[in-house]
Amino acid sequence: MVRSRPIRIIQWATGSIGRYAIRAIAEDPGLALAGVWVHGESKDGVDAGTIAGIPALGVKATRDKQALLALDADCVLYAPLLADVDEMCAILESGKNLVTPTGFSFVKDPALAGRLEAACRRGKVSFHGSGIHPGFAGDRLPLVLSALCRRIDKLTVYEVCDLSQGSESPEMVMQQLGFGMSAADAAKEPPALMAVMSRIFFESMDMVAAGLGFSLDGYDHRHEFAVAKRDVPVHAGVIKQGHVAGQHFEYTGLVKGKPVIQFNTYWKMSKEIEPNWPFDAPIEYTVEIEGDPSVRCSLSPIDSKTTEPGLVWTAMNCVNAIAAVCDAEPGIRTSLDLPIPRATGRFNLPT
Repeated sequence: MVRSRPIRIIQWATGSIGRYAIRAIAEDPGLALAGVWVHGESKDGVDAGTIAGIPALGVKATRDKQALLALDADCVLYAPLLADVDEMCAILESGKNLVTPTGFSFVKDPALAGRLEAACRRGKVSFHGSGIHPGFAGDRLPLVLSALCRRIDKLTVYEVCDLSQGSESPEMVMQQLGFGMSAADAAKEPPALMAVMSRIFFESMDMVAAGLGFSLDGYDHRHEFAVAKRDVPVHAGVIKQGHVAGQHFEYTGLVKGKPVIQFNTYWKMSKEIEPNWPFDAPIEYTVEIEGDPSVRCSLSPIDSKTTEPGLVWTAMNCVNAIAAVCDAEPGIRTSLDLPIPRATGRFNLPT
């Protein structure tokens, strides 16, 4: 579609994902930053460029949600730590498309889908859940690889991350993800984000199943943790000896009680943990399809020793989907509905 003006975007939240999104929006002549919402008082009134670590952009961040909803903007890139459905519906009803890396890649719950669809209809806009996982590694990439197979028996996705050097907030790492918990506390209750992660990964599995022509009829999940053998300094603080420094999440989609889709996440803060699972990479996603023929594909950054590229991937899979979401018919739009997002205009061609 030929546009008469850039797509105007509001960046909602400026954590690690939001900051990368602001940079990407600022450097694309087809996009324009219309506004920025921030959670903390310290960022209120600060220029968006300063928050993102680039030159000033002339757009001041605000905590005034109503002022942002009243802005003339085409899309909101919604990236808070935890999603608020009431907030998302208000954004949609204000006439702004919404792209988010907080899940919602394939909404099956009738009540939730009904609320989002109604908000889309009232605002005449579209809603899309994106990101790296879910959004790419666990859903779109397996669907692409499935084209190579004559028969599929089982699909497994592995996520391996060293989270010790990333830029995620201490609140995210220590409170929501549960690192630094004592072994006793970890054994009593799972991390705060466990319920959210279960929802978003089961949604992702549902989209893969729908894309391959079947439905899951059951789900299961399992969580185990590893403890530090010594005190471990990380970017978010210090994990004490005997406290949680590694986590393994396993999510399974079932058909007639048999595992057919499985996601395994291995997060480590150190190699000196017990047990020490045989997975070790700064960040890596691997898709394995067992069938005829079986196939394995791994995704990892080149020359990076941190998880930071994963944050960029998450932001860019959202940013690069914005144009297609704005052009789509109103309603919830999944990766099965939209054209494949592409980095159009971002090729660094010779001059």
